[in-house]
Amino acid sequence: MMLPALAFLSIAFVLMGLILSFRLAPQHRRGKHARWLAGWFGKGLILPSLIWFLMNIGLSLWIQPFMPQIQYAQNQGGAWFGTFLIYFIAGFFIVSSYWAAITLGWTLLKEIHGLQGDALIDFKGLCATSCIALVLPALGIFLIGRLAGLGFAITLMLAPIAGYAPGILGRKKMTPMYARAIAKMKFGKYREAEMDVINELEKREDDFDGWMMLADLYANQFNDMSEAEQTILEICDQPKTTPSQIGIALNRLTDWHLKISQDPEAARRVLLALCDRLRNTHIARMAQLRMNQLPRNAEELREQQSAAPIPLPALGDQLDDPLPIQDLMDRRKAAAMANSLASRLSEDPNDIAVREKFARILTERLDKADLGIEQLTLLLNMPDQENARRAEWLSTMAAWHIRYRGDSESGLHLLERVVLEFPNTPQALAARRRIHLLQMEAR
Repeated sequence: MMLPALAFLSIAFVLMGLILSFRLAPQHRRGKHARWLAGWFGKGLILPSLIWFLMNIGLSLWIQPFMPQIQYAQNQGGAWFGTFLIYFIAGFFIVSSYWAAITLGWTLLKEIHGLQGDALIDFKGLCATSCIALVLPALGIFLIGRLAGLGFAITLMLAPIAGYAPGILGRKKMTPMYARAIAKMKFGKYREAEMDVINELEKREDDFDGWMMLADLYANQFNDMSEAEQTILEICDQPKTTPSQIGIALNRLTDWHLKISQDPEAARRVLLALCDRLRNTHIARMAQLRMNQLPRNAEELREQQSAAPIPLPALGDQLDDPLPIQDLMDRRKAAAMANSLASRLSEDPNDIAVREKFARILTERLDKADLGIEQLTLLLNMPDQENARRAEWLSTMAAWHIRYRGDSESGLHLLERVVLEFPNTPQALAARRRIHLLQMEAR
């Protein structure tokens, strides 16, 4: 009677380990988990059982059975296989119980990793209920069987947990819905929108979009930059925040420091933190480039924001027209701006926008056309520049030669270069027309 019971329990342990462990794995990982389970079945159950079988079968006179009772039965010359079967099934019972306990325990630990909120509370409640209900039977099995019954006792306590846990682990996380908060923002009810966003974040504490919405409220609606910055930093410190999300969050904070706080130093500090967090990445390199282009102080920032953009237009019919009144600039102010731009170029000689602006101020505000043309020549010699940009620079140099230096011959030569080197650009069309006008004037 004892032998069939042990065999039945051994098979039950194996089935529990296989079925309950497979059910614990989420749907998208069951294939991978099944492959792991198959390997562990061979290494953790079949291999030890085979070793136990070979240890007690009696391979030769020199390798006798491990159990003295089997060895004695073989030496007597009688029917020894029944004795061997008893001890083999007993050993398989022990191996299978330990295998089931380890399989269920390991799978549970792996699947509950990262469990949060109500699901974690429910899982702890399930564990507590199972322990309270089965601790006495498990303790009794251990006291009776000692180490031989320890695997049975552990499996007895883990089996109910593994059986009911899929209902807890398989719960879909509630997706936050911010439609109500957005609607309240449109009606100017920002405090109510803030509470709605916080309520939704309680469903998903790691939702990046919700935290960014909250930080945006603090910065743009409440003008509370300290709270906005603290929120952004908390987002970046969350383990599930990806590097690209960190880049988005810290660049957004940089924008707020420049737009709302008018504080380039704080913006530079944020970009420096981004470079430190994501060293040797494309995001860090882009942050470094942006940091190099930041204004040095609040005064320079205000100057950039108030100054009208200075374009480099294609060569047109207004080549000889005077500058509009709104474009006139005090010479002292223009000189100060030129000095500031020259300083920035000394730090980053490859800043194309700054060099374009520097050339324009030298030529059109400070009557230094030669120096302005020299700056555009440097831009032309820079490698890997687009043809449209190079055609624009040549056209502008031609306009400056004709208008500010009175050198129509040099201007004509540059216009011919535009037509020859960049024939399919708008600048080439304008250059052809200007060449025709110059030739008509010469006649």
